[in-house]
Amino acid sequence: MDAVTLLHGFTLGGASWDDLTSRMPNEWRWIAPDLRGHGEAPIDECTMDRCAADLVALWDHLGVERSHVVGYSMGGRLALHVAVRLPERTRSLLTIGAHAGLEGSERDERRRTDEELAHRIETAGLDTFVHYWEELPMFAGVMHRERQFVARLHEIRMRNTAAGLAASLRGMGAAAMEPLWDELPNIAVPCTFAAGERDHRFVDAALRMTGRVPDWRLRIVPDAGHAAHFEQPDTAAEIVADHLRWAASVGSSSTTD
Repeated sequence: MDAVTLLHGFTLGGASWDDLTSRMPNEWRWIAPDLRGHGEAPIDECTMDRCAADLVALWDHLGVERSHVVGYSMGGRLALHVAVRLPERTRSLLTIGAHAGLEGSERDERRRTDEELAHRIETAGLDTFVHYWEELPMFAGVMHRERQFVARLHEIRMRNTAAGLAASLRGMGAAAMEPLWDELPNIAVPCTFAAGERDHRFVDAALRMTGRVPDWRLRIVPDAGHAAHFEQPDTAAEIVADHLRWAASVGSSSTTD
């Protein structure tokens, strides 16, 4: 079975992918680790490079030579980092609600707001921050899911620590990440860039990324916002399965869906 490594978003954990993988056929080997600053992972050295090194160690331990890499939001940015920095270990790339880094004044402003948010996490505590985070408008669509699923995501978030989330934000936030736009043409594996149709900023980012890589697909998830795989899980499962089968066939031509 081909290995598929699933990289979660900020405040989440590897278990947040369980709902998606439960809807997938039994064709792949799923690897869904907690990333640095989250869950049971270390909270020190929260950087893209360190997380990439963690993945290499995990793949080596599991005997995985090359893996498909799927990432959401922060995990999508890490997936892009892995595809650029570890081409020999990456079989394909799929991102959901991700971009390749901020630039210029936008990055400077985000660095300031991320530091303010990290300080807020540390002073207000985990419980207060998680409730604030879950009520952000960008996650409103998730609340339409069944109560059990929403409670499960909350439980996963509460497994984190304030110190870990603050460290992750400072070291792996959108401002901390070195932009990868100029390096995307070096990604030689099949890429699918997905975003919810209401997540306009990340639809734009997905479109921009398609213009930078040689072998791509674009998938826009109808009636979904930033957390498209949570909001429309059946559609997301179809997108992931389609991507993995396409990547396995390799010679497909690039298309826009």
